[in-house]
Amino acid sequence: MVKHLWSALSLICVATLMAEAAINDKWHNLGDFGTIFVEEEQKYNWFEAWEECAMRNMTLIDIDTAEKNTIVDKVLRNPFEKCPNLWLGGNDLGLEGKFVWSSTGKRFEFSNWSKGQPDNYKSNEHCVHYYTITDFEWNDAPCTSKMGFICEENRFLREARRDLQIKKNFIDQLFAL
Repeated sequence: MVKHLWSALSLICVATLMAEAAINDKWHNLGDFGTIFVEEEQKYNWFEAWEECAMRNMTLIDIDTAEKNTIVDKVLRNPFEKCPNLWLGGNDLGLEGKFVWSSTGKRFEFSNWSKGQPDNYKSNEHCVHYYTITDFEWNDAPCTSKMGFICEENRFLREARRDLQIKKNFIDQLFAL
């Protein structure tokens, strides 16, 4: 009886550790760019992906600088042998051909489009994603397509936390005198 109980407990511990490892594989720290969450297994349209990020108090990722693109690229190449289709935060839903980041409304100053993209194929491609047939480059796709997504920490909350930490450190130094 004790042997069976011990086996059952061992099995539960192993299953729990495996589930935790699978969850942690989705979270990645980008240093100064905060934390990202990568969901590749479950598939969502762009709007559903946006909601999934919002439920985590996050936003679809803005890859708005070459530096951030390089860091995200390195992080994604580790778990993924081949580039998966993953929604990003960019879209041109407001004005055709004028791509903006959904979290800020800012127009793209940096882009990593695949050759010939964006092409608005059949006048129906308005949302940006990592494209599986490219080397971690972007494509425009119908927003109703189902694929994984990448969320990032809400940049405004991240900056507010950073500012609070700076102020806290300053106050701590004052009281240490």
